[in-house]
Amino acid sequence: MGRAVSNCLLSEMEAPLFAIADADIDITPALFERFFATFPEHRAAFINLEAAAGRMTNETIEAMIGLATNEHWVPTTIINFVDLHRNYGNFSAQLYAAFVDMTVDALAQAAGAAWTEASNIAWRTQATQLNAMIARAVIPTS
Repeated sequence: MGRAVSNCLLSEMEAPLFAIADADIDITPALFERFFATFPEHRAAFINLEAAAGRMTNETIEAMIGLATNEHWVPTTIINFVDLHRNYGNFSAQLYAAFVDMTVDALAQAAGAAWTEASNIAWRTQATQLNAMIARAVIPTS
């Protein structure tokens, strides 16, 4: 993907983030409420939810922004995230994908009218790429 396309993607991704920031909305509580409603069995894995939830939310958003801007650190970082999560259990690619998709859904809800069709396409495209990258890290090829 060329840098011009990345800049266009980035502007479509940033606009809802600015709207969310301007409205002083933290998507983390709604995101984790939905995650635990869908996957209540994973609540016990969070020894310190307050510390982990914000970090996980931010890292997921940063990874998608990083993919949109072709950042060199994204592939290694995703492999490391998946590897570190193995300390807490054997999580499926589908579980990670659900969290990534719920993150985009939470952004869309919080952004309200600032969430355009172009924003939706940009965020969901990066979510699809991130989910594919995570799936490859969950099941490494030998």
